Amino acid sequence: MAVYLQCVAKRMRGGYKHEHLNILWWVQVVDGKPTKETGFSTHTQLIDFVESSGPQALWCLAAKPGQPGAWVGVQTLGRKKYLQAYRDGRPTEDLLALPDK
Repeated sequence: MAVYLQCVAKRMRGGYKHEHLNILWWVQVVDGKPTKETGFSTHTQLIDFVESSGPQALWCLAAKPGQPGAWVGVQTLGRKKYLQAYRDGRPTEDLLALPDK
């Protein structure tokens, strides 16, 4: 059974780049189908979640229609960790394209 969280909205803090993602809203997905379990988490909580759950724990829909979505990983800038979506091993802007909340 495949279980992961799908990002649905964001709140930024102090800027507009990936390292400024502050809160992400999500819905739990089981076997490719969204469940009724929803919530939100801080970037620190989601970094811990991704690091402990693995590379296919957090998903983001593609910013452009017709493209596949992207798994979200943890990136480091100096000593600061932040979330970054990756498609085919390349960073994407999919998280930044999420609607603001």
